[in-house]
Amino acid sequence: MQPILDIRAVNSHLYTYSLCAAAQAEAHRGDLFDSAERCLLDAGQGLTHYFDQVQIRFAGFALGSYPVTRMVEDPLGLFQELMARVLRIYRLRAAPRWRPQAVARERLSSA
Repeated sequence: MQPILDIRAVNSHLYTYSLCAAAQAEAHRGDLFDSAERCLLDAGQGLTHYFDQVQIRFAGFALGSYPVTRMVEDPLGLFQELMARVLRIYRLRAAPRWRPQAVARERLSSA
C-alpha cells in the first residue's frame, strides 16, 4: 500500500495538502504553506519513517509514484519534475486528437 499525497493551491501564494491511504478516505492537513515544495517537505518528513513510496497528485492530476526520501532531500527538484509532468498532461489534453478514419476520408475526398 502506498499513501496518496494530494497538493492543492489555495491561491497563488498558499498551498495545502491531504494524505490518504485510499482515494475515498482523505486526511486533510489543514496547514497552509507558502510553496508546494514546503508541502512536499512537510509530508515527506511525516511519511519517511513509515513508507518508501508515495503516489502524488497535484490539483487532481495523478502524477505517479515517487520515493518519500526525495520529498525530504530534494523537494524543489521534485516539484519542478511534477510541474513538467502537469504541463505535459495539459499539452496532451489540448492537442487535437489524431483520428485515422477522418484522415483517410479527407484523402479519399480530395483524390
